[in-house]
Amino acid sequence: MIIFILLSFIINQEILSQADFDEYLSLEIQAEKIDVGFVSPLNSPIETPGAIKGTINANTEWVLLCSAQGDFLSTTGSMISIGRLAWRIEGEEWVPFEMGEMKLLEGVPTSEIGTSFSMDVRLDLQWKDNAGDFLSNIDFTLMKK
Repeated sequence: MIIFILLSFIINQEILSQADFDEYLSLEIQAEKIDVGFVSPLNSPIETPGAIKGTINANTEWVLLCSAQGDFLSTTGSMISIGRLAWRIEGEEWVPFEMGEMKLLEGVPTSEIGTSFSMDVRLDLQWKDNAGDFLSNIDFTLMKK
């Protein structure tokens, strides 16, 4: 069995204007997608260290959220639960993705170079999963705390 997984990202930034007391927030993600390639339950779970890297710049307290927009779907209609994909930042505990918003990070105003982060992902496949090409989207939102 061969499964091909691709995650694409949508980045939502909330940038406040001058009228908002000169506060600003910016988020830069260095990858638009994660391509874990051809995988199999034989080598599961599949870990991708540093799969998502980003930099946050803000002069106010902030929170970084992500939200899964749906399960992994194939072009043939097969599904793999998004909960089989887990994330961690800076070697913390693995957290399975779930539908809806999840808080990834929060922080205080950053230095001029910003605050960088690195997110690992882990995909856990099972023998009952159908072979195919699977896609899902994850949205990232940076907002004022």
